[in-house]
Amino acid sequence: MSAVFEIMAKSDGEFQFQYLNGSGQKLMTSVSFSDKVEAEQSIKDVRVGSMMSEKIAVASTPEGEKFFVIKDQAGKIVVKSILFDNELNFNNALHSVRDNACIAEVVFS
Repeated sequence: MSAVFEIMAKSDGEFQFQYLNGSGQKLMTSVSFSDKVEAEQSIKDVRVGSMMSEKIAVASTPEGEKFFVIKDQAGKIVVKSILFDNELNFNNALHSVRDNACIAEVVFS
């Protein structure tokens, strides 16, 4: 399986997507969007942003877990990664996103 962006309708009528790596593990979840077209456009922003260091921000929780976000052209956060409790897993996930988000398939569920 290759990496995918999975768009889904939420119970409130809005849309959200998640990014799954080639093993099917969820690495990122998006903010909510009012319609499917907006979600699809944001996936394009993530594809571009994943290749641009200035669009990726890294942070830590007070407990020391690391995560990253990817921003759109306007600087708004589009997706947030899951939390990682160790540096190796964090780095592996970030590299996976950088290498594969630009070519990941989009599916609807």
